[in-house]
Amino acid sequence: MDVAESSARLEEAHSGTWWFAHWPSPSIAAGLTDRSCEPAQLLAAVRNPVAASAEQVHGGSVAVVGSRRGRSPIPGADALVTNVPGVALLIRTADCLPVFFADPARGAIGLAHAGWRGLAAGLPARVVAAMRRTYRTPPGELAVAIGPAIRACCYEVGLEFEARFGPFVQMRGGRRTYDLIGAAVEQLRRCGVRPERIVDSQVCTACGVQRWFSLRREGPSTGRLTSMIVVRP
Repeated sequence: MDVAESSARLEEAHSGTWWFAHWPSPSIAAGLTDRSCEPAQLLAAVRNPVAASAEQVHGGSVAVVGSRRGRSPIPGADALVTNVPGVALLIRTADCLPVFFADPARGAIGLAHAGWRGLAAGLPARVVAAMRRTYRTPPGELAVAIGPAIRACCYEVGLEFEARFGPFVQMRGGRRTYDLIGAAVEQLRRCGVRPERIVDSQVCTACGVQRWFSLRREGPSTGRLTSMIVVRP
């Protein structure tokens, strides 16, 4: 998978908060919690943020957050975009992809919760289209980061995935596995995001349950990681 070998890898700050260091600009903060910390600790790193979260229905809907006031979580949305400084976009995951989008030149950001259903619905491409339409962000100038998620090493799927996701479904030691990250990166590339501007955390949630929550490894009662992106006020 051809993505950036970047200094923007995840770095732990303190008390279980992790940040994409130096990505993509000092004006934007993007990070997440591990299983040892609460979302409030993530929000505390940004001065007086207003939190906007997505309902997360495993679909392809993108909501534009246009003010510092509004209903949260936003019904029916799996991705959010905004250009309002101080509005922190939030999603929760436990194997699905947290995908961060940033256009520092225009002060626009996005955040998506993408599992296999979201990828089938074209959610990453829909976020790119929403940012182009709403903020005039050229796809080639967009920066994208992918947070901790279940990787092909651990994501075993059924035969029906082969027809839907083709080359991203492979046999590994007698197990049929699906590469969520590869599918997301290919979708982003097809809609004009430059490969060198896509950063992958390279963290598998199912491999690292000591630090990350994994629904596949631990079951539906497990907790959730909180991801956040915000234009600093």
